[in-house]
Amino acid sequence: MMSKQFSGIAPEADEYRLFTLRNANGMVATITERDAALCAWRAPDRYGRMADVLLAPPDGGEPVLWQGRHADGGVTLLRMGPGGALAQLARYHLDEEGALTVEHEAMAMAPARLAPASHPCFNLNGGAADIGDHMVQIEADFYVEVDGDGAPAGVAAVAGTAFDFRQPAPVGARLRWPDPQVLAQGGFQHSFFVRNHYAGGQGPLRAVARIVDPGSGRCLQVHTTEAAVGFRAGAHAGFSIDAQAFPELASAAWPQRIVAPGEVYRQTTVYRLSLQA
Repeated sequence: MMSKQFSGIAPEADEYRLFTLRNANGMVATITERDAALCAWRAPDRYGRMADVLLAPPDGGEPVLWQGRHADGGVTLLRMGPGGALAQLARYHLDEEGALTVEHEAMAMAPARLAPASHPCFNLNGGAADIGDHMVQIEADFYVEVDGDGAPAGVAAVAGTAFDFRQPAPVGARLRWPDPQVLAQGGFQHSFFVRNHYAGGQGPLRAVARIVDPGSGRCLQVHTTEAAVGFRAGAHAGFSIDAQAFPELASAAWPQRIVAPGEVYRQTTVYRLSLQA
């Protein structure tokens, strides 16, 4: 089904292309065939000034090339794994309310690991300052502790720790807490269990995080069908927050996802940019 949508497109490409989505409010989102990634998102602040709320990804590493096209009012991208063992589809759609919906689908002929996700790195003030004043809220009662190598080491309650974002808190102040996990990782490089997640992993689309920049008034809300979110923020100018599979800590693959033969994997995440009242 997925490959038929892209008949006539070469399986390999020497260059990657960019695709643009716009809405009537002046938002412009740009998606690249490299890693099927969101690479720019221009949006107005409370004064109507436009800025890109994404930071440039770090250079280097092998680009994973996808084949993309405009379709059904959005952008659809396809990647076929080596030998055709895994087919992955990504769809992007931007609506008039500032909601960018990202849908992922995968089908496997043999056990296969999903291609690593590209993590958009946000700065809601458009890079005019760091993210220290950003107010972060994550709907999670537990997070995954990591060892010195960043591997999962166990589950801990967020209560009484720097990881308690159940109420909005400025990320800069939390980065200064003398928390062993924060100190060892140079910030937050952790996964959070979504509150009321489903034992089977995925569930209905639900709100999992909200980040506000008081200076610009921009607000990023995150909804997902997945059972966990990864939050990354440190001594740099941006943060990332993205959906993850159900935390199977005993699996060496987690937080990546292994797709079983014949399985159809689906995931939906919605990033909504708006202005705080």
